[in-house]
Amino acid sequence: MSRTGRPEGPLTPVLRAYLEVRGRTEDQAWAEQVVGTLVLDEVSPGAIRGELEHALPLVRESGEGPAALYGPAQEWARARVADRAEQGLPTVDSSPDARWRDIPVVGSVAACLVSLMVMVVWLVRDGLTVELTWGLLLMPLLAGMGVTAAIATWETVLTRRRLWVAAGAALGVVAVVVAAVTWLLLGTRDAVLATGSTFSLGLLAVGYALLAGLLERVLPQAPARPAPPLEDGAWERQLAGTLRLRLDVSEARVTEIVREARAHAQQSGSSLAQEFGTPASYASRFARDRVARARRAAWGYTALVPLVAAFTVDALVEGGGAPGTSWVWALLTVTLSWLAVSAWRRVRREGDGPQTV
Repeated sequence: MSRTGRPEGPLTPVLRAYLEVRGRTEDQAWAEQVVGTLVLDEVSPGAIRGELEHALPLVRESGEGPAALYGPAQEWARARVADRAEQGLPTVDSSPDARWRDIPVVGSVAACLVSLMVMVVWLVRDGLTVELTWGLLLMPLLAGMGVTAAIATWETVLTRRRLWVAAGAALGVVAVVVAAVTWLLLGTRDAVLATGSTFSLGLLAVGYALLAGLLERVLPQAPARPAPPLEDGAWERQLAGTLRLRLDVSEARVTEIVREARAHAQQSGSSLAQEFGTPASYASRFARDRVARARRAAWGYTALVPLVAAFTVDALVEGGGAPGTSWVWALLTVTLSWLAVSAWRRVRREGDGPQTV
């Protein structure tokens, strides 16, 4: 707790310490820039705090600011990540995010957001009244849970198989969800339950938010049990999956890391679990591949551009729909094109900069 009685984050004390050493806000701002840089690289809070605490004594002893001692915050932060990787120190949180239990909970939260989006679209398209059908009422929940299930499928398969297998599995789930949503909307469009205000969809969003809170309370948490030691083959597969999932590491780099770990264990005569601990803890020693992550983002934006551009051309040529709809598609095309160009520029910048893997 802070002096004001408010809860503090794990990095608040060390950030405040940078301010208190010389009483200058620029010192704290430097530390905050370090935090921002490392958070974007998904470095764990413990590692961030450790690096800032390690750099603080020299600031106290010298009376100079951290910028003068260590240089620009972003460069220092990424150099520290590289050093940690070389020393084999934990850097990132390598545990998966998605759990199957979260599908109904997170799916209900997503349904709340989808309901609000549908309300806005229907206001633009149909005005202040809407014909309510079971398809319209249930579509947000099906879409929200479907997207969450696709993410969970992606992470689960990626921890066991290569990238293209995980992508295919996740896209398969998406295809099923799209087909189900389409069937739900088209199959119930003639069975109108009531005609009411479009703003009633906002009440639907509130209902889904309450459902998410209820599910979070009633669904049991998985019990925390110590995992049994893994055989070497299972250890290698789990390490490879963790590297793919959390670190944006290329398949070639994954193979190299696994091969080096196997060779080291064989040389020492120990099992992989005895030598390195859990696959997740060993994976946390490696920094993320910023170039690979930037390249994947760039390809993602690039793939979306022609798809959205096709809808834009269709809207401009055919017309129809709500006034201004075609210009919304045009704006979206321009935005995605700009994001794609910016992403490829970032790939080039990351490739020219110091590597952390």
